[in-house]
Amino acid sequence: AEGRPPLGYDTAVVLHLRDEVAADEVRGLLDEVDDAVLIALPGLVEIRVQVPDAAPRRIADVTDRWVLSSAEGEVPLALVADRPVEERSARSWRVTWGVPRAAGSGGPQRPVTWRHVVHAPTATDDPITVPALLVATLPLDPTRRHVALGPLADAVLEHAAEAYARLAELFAQDGHEPLALVPVGLPAGALDSRLHQHVVARLTGTPLLRPAGGARLVAPDSAVAVDGSPGVETALGRLVPGLVTVPAGLAAQARTLGVDVVPLSDLVEGLPAVRDADWAAVYTGLDAVASDGRSREALAGLPVPLADGRVVRGARGAVLLPAGAADRLEPTTLESLARWGLRVVDPGAAHPLLERLGAAAPDLAGLLAHDAVRLAVLAQADDDDLDIADEVTDAVLDLVGAVLADGGRPPTAPWLGLLTLPAADGEPTPAHGLVLPGSAAAHLLDDRVLAPVAVATVERWGADVLTAVGVRADLVLVPVDGVLADPAALDPEATDAATLAAQSLDAWPDYLAHLGEHLSPGAYVGDLVAVADLDAVADDSWPAVLDRLAGEPALRAALLGPVRDEHGRRAEPYTAWWLRTRSGLVTGGPFALPSGADEGTTATSVEPDGTGPSAPSTAPVDDAVRTLLPPVPEALAEVDTAVLRVLGGVATLAELDADGWVPVLDGLPSGRGVDPAVAVAVWRALAALAEVDGPPVAPERVPAMVAADRVAAVHVEDAAVADSPQWLQRVDVAAMVPVPPTQALALAGLLDLPLASDLTAGEVDQDDAVEQPVPVAARALVDGPTTWWEHEDLRVDGAAVDWWVDADGGLHATTLAGLAAALAQASGRWSRRWALETVLTEPGRAAEVRLGEASESDPD
Repeated sequence: AEGRPPLGYDTAVVLHLRDEVAADEVRGLLDEVDDAVLIALPGLVEIRVQVPDAAPRRIADVTDRWVLSSAEGEVPLALVADRPVEERSARSWRVTWGVPRAAGSGGPQRPVTWRHVVHAPTATDDPITVPALLVATLPLDPTRRHVALGPLADAVLEHAAEAYARLAELFAQDGHEPLALVPVGLPAGALDSRLHQHVVARLTGTPLLRPAGGARLVAPDSAVAVDGSPGVETALGRLVPGLVTVPAGLAAQARTLGVDVVPLSDLVEGLPAVRDADWAAVYTGLDAVASDGRSREALAGLPVPLADGRVVRGARGAVLLPAGAADRLEPTTLESLARWGLRVVDPGAAHPLLERLGAAAPDLAGLLAHDAVRLAVLAQADDDDLDIADEVTDAVLDLVGAVLADGGRPPTAPWLGLLTLPAADGEPTPAHGLVLPGSAAAHLLDDRVLAPVAVATVERWGADVLTAVGVRADLVLVPVDGVLADPAALDPEATDAATLAAQSLDAWPDYLAHLGEHLSPGAYVGDLVAVADLDAVADDSWPAVLDRLAGEPALRAALLGPVRDEHGRRAEPYTAWWLRTRSGLVTGGPFALPSGADEGTTATSVEPDGTGPSAPSTAPVDDAVRTLLPPVPEALAEVDTAVLRVLGGVATLAELDADGWVPVLDGLPSGRGVDPAVAVAVWRALAALAEVDGPPVAPERVPAMVAADRVAAVHVEDAAVADSPQWLQRVDVAAMVPVPPTQALALAGLLDLPLASDLTAGEVDQDDAVEQPVPVAARALVDGPTTWWEHEDLRVDGAAVDWWVDADGGLHATTLAGLAAALAQASGRWSRRWALETVLTEPGRAAEVRLGEASESDPD
């Protein structure tokens, strides 16, 4: 060729192209020249490509852009025996693998690309899916475009796999992700399939992956990875040898190499339950993972170190102490809590993650209220071992003291009152059975019932701690929730709060029976509040106790506030019932309020239901009340009227309930006359009570008419309720209790008396009857029959009467006055009998009577 080589080159090869077609083919081949040529021909330093109408292209410095791994050697002679003669002497083999370095690691910023085919050493037409450039001295077929598969090719491929493993190791040491070099998916052909097998087999045992807890690389078949929970490796790396991080999208590659990819839950279950691990750091590392319910479920078996030295699995059921609580509580208290079944987390391992995983995080008051503490106190009450009892007492009082010191309030729990404390005489006694020496309770309550607590106990723990567990310093209120008016519903073996509270109240079953009688058996009355220890009041302390009950707003509300069931029916509260029936302050039943008594003149007066202040008001007392009822008991002389009322004081007979009526009626002297005004007041009040759905009145005596103008107290067996006014003439049948006809049946039921009509037939003797017309003037006043039967001697069932209305509505009378009464009853206008008698006996006054009706406000 003519000319000289370019400056810097010794040799120039000049090719003369036949035509433009050849020129285009060469131009295409030059465009395909890339880094693979320099990698395949390591003796070349650079390649410059320059074609017309294009900028020059220089290819050099491939080691700056590629991580390379090469190997070479000789194959056994037997492997080339079937190769062409010219190849049999060439037994040497060489392989080179290359993978581009990442941008920023000394390589180019633009992506490096290559043809994903086998280079032997130039590119063939055999594709490979291994993610690296392979240059290998593989045997080729006669076309020089395909690898000739066989023993020689297999041997070279095995050497290539070894070199690839070294490449992957170098790649990892260079800070790159080695799993990116793992071939996955379907091979591109037979050659690629064999290459896959050899590469995967070599990579599996090659240290490639960096564990979270160390610097030395581990082989994939010795590695563990977490499926779908990135970020946990740092937290758990020190506890799980070989724990590696699998980047997103490379899980398939990791599994291909034998990495044990497990769910987070399995990894957590396999964590060693060791105490010396830095669990707080572990929880901190896992905190970000527990952002959703699924992840928190996977962490359910996480080891949790406890304050007693144990390590348990799972945060659920564990208890996190409030900050600083471990310093405020005695170590023996924490030990006791552990023995009682509380899984108290080691304060050094406490972490918010545990609460998110189900651990309880109560404040000190909540810790005191824990069910394990309650059960320990309940068991203490039945345990004869004094050492165990002392342990429970000390731990609970320590907790109470910590709650108070922290500015909190211990729970109002009845079971705390069962905590055993020493009385002044050394006798172990429940806290609610003791009083604080020198307190108001000590002055008000009998020390034979509630003894003083030991002075040494007060000095050790303090009055506030002891009163918080139930030692009495004053009169106390006991709440009882979900009350049913049925003593049979009580379970003496139950230990719930309501049952324990009720057990501390004297005669509570009797009170429930009382509610059942006045409301209905089993009526739900909800949550009640009662004053406790009334049965322990010293005899000479009642004036002071009554003063406190009336003057202290909370106590007064418990005394006055009515009980209501789900239907709004009212009954008296326990405190009032107990004072009225059990205290001995009220004897003989209800009593008359003092005339003009003030309903509440003290500064602390409240409404009768105990809800707030009330304005003073007077209570006029009926004459019948003053006649029938005794005065205010002497013991209650200084009590205001609102309190007197709930203890049995009444101003009218209408205020008496069924129980109150019995002593009033039975107090009537048998056979003695009763003032008509008083009798009428009694009958009307009883008739009104009969209209209310309540319990029956069961007296032994009632006031009844024994003659037309005389009332006496008679035995109930001698009395009957008059169905209608005409039966008041039949005192031969029974002493009659008069009542409006519409109320007769109800009153009979209330007093358990028969109706008069049930005792005799009421048949009229018609022998001398003469039918007469009813005067027009009478018919103008009432609607009724137009005729009546006049008798000389009217008899009903053989007994003489002045008038009667028979079963068919017929009127019978011996006089016009009797006719007036018969007309009034038959027309249902009993109050018009006097007007009717006037127009019948004095017809001239008919107009006067008629006009007089204009002044009546509500003529019936």
